[in-house]
Amino acid sequence: MSFLRRFGVPVLIVLVIWSLTTHGKFSDSGDEPHYLMIAESLFSDRDLNLDNNYAHGSGRWFGADKLESGPHGLRTASGELRPWHDVGLPVLILPVYAVATRFAAQMPESTLARFRQTRGLFGYSLISLSLICLTAWAASMLLSGLRRVTTERIAVAVVLALTLSPPVMGHAFLVFPETPAFAIVCLVVWLICLRDSELTIGRVLAVVAAVGLMPWLHRKFSFISFGLLWLIAVRHWQWIRARKPADWALLGLLGFATHGALHLWTAIQWGSVGGAYGTDGTPLAVAGMPRGALGLLFDRERGLVSYAPIFLIVPACWALTWRGTWRVAVPALLLFLPMAAFVEWNAGFSPPTRYIVPILPLFAFASARAFEHPLIRRAALPLLAFQVLITEYCWQHPRALWPKEVGTNQALEGIPFIGPAYERALPSLLTGDSIAGGWMWVGVVVLGSALLARSTERGTRNAERGTV
Repeated sequence: MSFLRRFGVPVLIVLVIWSLTTHGKFSDSGDEPHYLMIAESLFSDRDLNLDNNYAHGSGRWFGADKLESGPHGLRTASGELRPWHDVGLPVLILPVYAVATRFAAQMPESTLARFRQTRGLFGYSLISLSLICLTAWAASMLLSGLRRVTTERIAVAVVLALTLSPPVMGHAFLVFPETPAFAIVCLVVWLICLRDSELTIGRVLAVVAAVGLMPWLHRKFSFISFGLLWLIAVRHWQWIRARKPADWALLGLLGFATHGALHLWTAIQWGSVGGAYGTDGTPLAVAGMPRGALGLLFDRERGLVSYAPIFLIVPACWALTWRGTWRVAVPALLLFLPMAAFVEWNAGFSPPTRYIVPILPLFAFASARAFEHPLIRRAALPLLAFQVLITEYCWQHPRALWPKEVGTNQALEGIPFIGPAYERALPSLLTGDSIAGGWMWVGVVVLGSALLARSTERGTRNAERGTV
């Protein structure tokens, strides 16, 4: 494999997203500095007691000098200030955090000032760059898998459309658990695309271990982790059956025991398997699921298709390839539905569609084979052209990735003619309870997808008759 074929896509992803971060943007804000504060406590104090870290201004190491704990820290029965967030992400980035912040502390302040940086912000930018590299590596693994189920040209197009659309592009440089979770799901897609002859016990154990540890990033990934393990099992069941009992035991230990260890640990720490998240009751409201589901998909500011209309083609792709791709819908729903029922489905101060970023590689897998059909490719071209315009605008104006939650979409408003028209057509479930508008979009997408899939199938059958 040539250098360009192997590294061209990940290098392009790094360059596009990293160069985006050199523009003005909102980052090192919201949950981010509090995840970094946990990493600082682990590095400097070797504990999770954050009292001294907030009190002594440890946020200076990453550009948040006056950071206060607020609702991000809770006191245990013993009086210690412990993090409200799960600790998997801080542990994961700890080596990078330690090197980046301490290296940045040695940089001359006068040099950094020329680039409008402080030592803390420079340290944060290095951590951010590492997450961009993680996203690019995950995309390369996804590409490696998709090449096995479709043509290389289609695989490259699908991966670039996925990673350079705002839902992924807008989170790739942020210290959120969705970024490593996205990488883990890319690994799962890669694994299920492999033939049994390509499997090794090391490869399978590595991916299963990553999935088993996924809830440590955030316990909202608990359900999807079970779905991903199921997906691996049903795809490679014959290979797994042929393994030794010791291999089965190790797979179960890495896939399930690590998950159980999270709940045991939080039960000891907080007296509840839900950890700090369960101190005020379960943060899920089933009655709010319809509104949350519609919002995650179609809301004018927070919905998937508001910033990424390219995903409007996915239902048609799924309808066309359902027999071979329905299984990937199971883990996707095991994250989508709980997040739709989450009391804060809009994900607070963050780029759009934060909660469902990890399942987007599953959408890519479901779509890859469908793009072999000319009619699907032709239908996707206008959406792709629109997507390029949105991505270009967000690259030039990164702050447009953070909705203002006032019923407008900054990115769409910046695109002449078609942008404002598309914006007005989308419902605003965040500022107004536009349930009817959301269901209208569901109907249009379902009907259009069914018609497109049926036309594609009919065209394929006619072509086959013509070649007999």
